[in-house]
Amino acid sequence: MKKKTISVLLSAMMAAGCLVVPAAASESKSVEDLLLEPYEETVDIHVVLQYRESEDPLTPTDCTPETSTAVKKLKEDLNINLIYDWIVNADQYDEKFGAELAAGNLPDVFMVGPNDFEDLASQGGLADLTEAYETYKCDALDNIFNYDGNFLNVGTKDGSVYGLPMGTDPAQATSQMYYNMTQLESVGITSVDQLPKTIDEFEALCDKLMETDYDGDGEVGGPILPACKNYMDAQLGDFTPFFHAYETWNSGWYDKDGTLQYAGIDEGIKTTLTKLNEWYNKGYFQKDFAAYDIWAADSPVVNDIVAGKYAIVPGSWWIPNWPLNSNKVEHPEANWVVGPNLSVDGEQPTIMLDRYPVSTFVVAGRDCKNPEAIFKMMYWSWKYCTENSNPDVQNAMTEEEQTEWHSYVYTWLPYRIYSPTSLRINYETINKLIDEGKTEITEEDAAGNEEFWGAWASYLNYKENPDDGVAWGTYFSRLAPDGGVANMIKTVESADIIYDEVYVTTPAMISRQSELNKLRDNTFLAIIMGESPVDYFDTFVEQWKAQGGDEISAEVNEWYQSEK
Repeated sequence: MKKKTISVLLSAMMAAGCLVVPAAASESKSVEDLLLEPYEETVDIHVVLQYRESEDPLTPTDCTPETSTAVKKLKEDLNINLIYDWIVNADQYDEKFGAELAAGNLPDVFMVGPNDFEDLASQGGLADLTEAYETYKCDALDNIFNYDGNFLNVGTKDGSVYGLPMGTDPAQATSQMYYNMTQLESVGITSVDQLPKTIDEFEALCDKLMETDYDGDGEVGGPILPACKNYMDAQLGDFTPFFHAYETWNSGWYDKDGTLQYAGIDEGIKTTLTKLNEWYNKGYFQKDFAAYDIWAADSPVVNDIVAGKYAIVPGSWWIPNWPLNSNKVEHPEANWVVGPNLSVDGEQPTIMLDRYPVSTFVVAGRDCKNPEAIFKMMYWSWKYCTENSNPDVQNAMTEEEQTEWHSYVYTWLPYRIYSPTSLRINYETINKLIDEGKTEITEEDAAGNEEFWGAWASYLNYKENPDDGVAWGTYFSRLAPDGGVANMIKTVESADIIYDEVYVTTPAMISRQSELNKLRDNTFLAIIMGESPVDYFDTFVEQWKAQGGDEISAEVNEWYQSEK
């Protein structure tokens, strides 16, 4: 988003409205009571929507964003009238939003990415949420946008809150190595203890797989590892674990002797690229892997994973839930496990995590007369979801109540209620209940987040159907003591950590970062595929600095010093 566009917006805006709290608010009432207290007069909240279909297959086909449960109940319970000014498909959203912004139109409550947040906040386009936050602060909401007591700082400018950051646990960015032990039996690996810990051991295993018909298709030779143009941070079928093994990263700004350094130009990356090029030449990866997008519809890479073409799949904690579960449905004998994090010497490598991982902000436009409504709507959603996701509650629902529950579609709302700590808390809480031998629990046993009951139901489903691939996937990703979340927690608790310290967007980032990322990615892929020599990395570094990297470096370091 261009600053020029923001200026047009501001010239079209009227003076900001004052904060209006419910007339019946009383200091004697608890924050939770205030959050659920309806307005005396109807409050209109204008929103916009980047539309996608409901993820719940039981959502009625005639249910629309305007007729969804949230719209209905927010009016009934809080006297908030949610109005959708416009709704477009995801691929049209940026263009529509930009056009409306240029015309001086902003909704009352909406979500923006870091770049737009930085522009709008710095140009005065957003409402100050500080007073509303202080009035309606509670643990349930803080666990969403201020889970560690500091996360809210990302949405704070000059001491005032202008955005509620929607983020994830930094640990969720860790990557893992998944192995199909059934297929590895063909090369003599029969226990998890035999899985490789070092890059050399991993390469030796891959060499054996190249000579073995481990998938039973009657052929030998590569490819034996999934790969795609999304070579880093795709969280499925990418090279992230191999970069991490050499303690290298393709992005991020880390503190080196008090100065921020860009990890994507570190000299050590040449070693990583050299090894990946060697593996490419050996045939580990499909020769035209850079032509494939892991997230494309009907992705051939994903299809090959599901079909059992790979005995090794790099990925995040969640990939047992997809696509490994689909592989296990087609191949029930598949025995997927998480292996050690690879390194050069067999020890846990240093990892880089985002200091504050945030993808979007929930904000109020400057002309919003009731910015506190954000907190009331979010709390209402949190309470509605946590109460109604309980299986006992659902089993007791009338047909009308069930329809109402399935007509609540969170992706149609201008805010999110995901708690970044829910994965860890649910893993710990449910495994404690399992250790205690419980199969029936009460509200008092439950963790107070919107995902708990779904996770508990996943455990019960797996306990009853341990051979079902779908049940296995949900359980193994989230709850198994040797599964995805378990290894994620183990990794961050055992590793030395350096942080990507930058959680702001600078002017040069807005104008230069996209092209610099293309330059980096094209260079790295060309080196891996042998189209450029490894020494071309030095040329890339010079180009990166000259084409805006030095400018960004100066800006982030100026910011970093001011924050100390």
